[in-house]
Amino acid sequence: MAMSDTKLQVALDFLELDRALAVAAEAEAGGADFIEAGTPLIKSEGLDAVRALRERFPDKTIIADTKTMDAGRIEAEAAAKAGANIMTVLAAAPLATIRECVEAGRHYGIEVAVDLLGVAEPVEFAKNAAELGVSWLDVHCAIDQQMAGADPLDLLRQVRAATGLTLAVAGGINSQTAAAAAQAGADVVIVGGAITKAIDVRKATADIRKSLDTGQALASEHFKRVGMGDIREVLQAVGTSNISDGSHRQPCLADIKPISPGQFACGPAVTVKTFPGDWAKPVEAIDAAKPGDIIVID
Repeated sequence: MAMSDTKLQVALDFLELDRALAVAAEAEAGGADFIEAGTPLIKSEGLDAVRALRERFPDKTIIADTKTMDAGRIEAEAAAKAGANIMTVLAAAPLATIRECVEAGRHYGIEVAVDLLGVAEPVEFAKNAAELGVSWLDVHCAIDQQMAGADPLDLLRQVRAATGLTLAVAGGINSQTAAAAAQAGADVVIVGGAITKAIDVRKATADIRKSLDTGQALASEHFKRVGMGDIREVLQAVGTSNISDGSHRQPCLADIKPISPGQFACGPAVTVKTFPGDWAKPVEAIDAAKPGDIIVID
């Protein structure tokens, strides 16, 4: 099998360090090249998360996804001293902050990746990014944007055409889309939920690694974003066995009881919060809902 030059980075977007370390170990065994202390993990556990990853994986490239917006010099120094090889700063930050990160990075031996998340003109920024001295650009489709059906690969292609810098891409990548991301110009493919939420983390990582190495998409039944046009198909794939697992074996649906046992419906929900006796909003919801939608009255 030909090995791809594209690196696979696992994003540990957890709140608990012990879970992050356990998943990181399985992801490394499955073929992950880089390990990222995600922003939620750093906010929850601080840079001790980076220190723990460095201790556990002394030879791995560790990314501190700090998403710095201010105090660039201090945060770059702190990330470097914690053991990170790379830290992130937002492109939406003041240029002075980005320059401070880069200057401190040169002094302390840490590379700086600029995350294009939220910047108004990402392609224009990419054209001039090399002048700032940054090492990477992260083309990032945020989790909230993914839920709305956004795709990072269109932007990735535009940014690739604008710069020769190392490009990383993040946003709903799985074994079905990883090869396409590499072909669109990604040097680093960042994967979160498709690895960290998998029942078999090692296999999920290996599947994505295989997809990158072969250039072939591997079907991903789960962990893929869909638009509103596909939501009914996704909901219909959920069965009683899934609900049983969620209630008992992997408790995440605690205390959820059926209102009408034996009856079910699926579809996009139009939720209305109202007060007893006030039917104005529910009536408005009837006008707003489309055929097949479910009106939920809270």
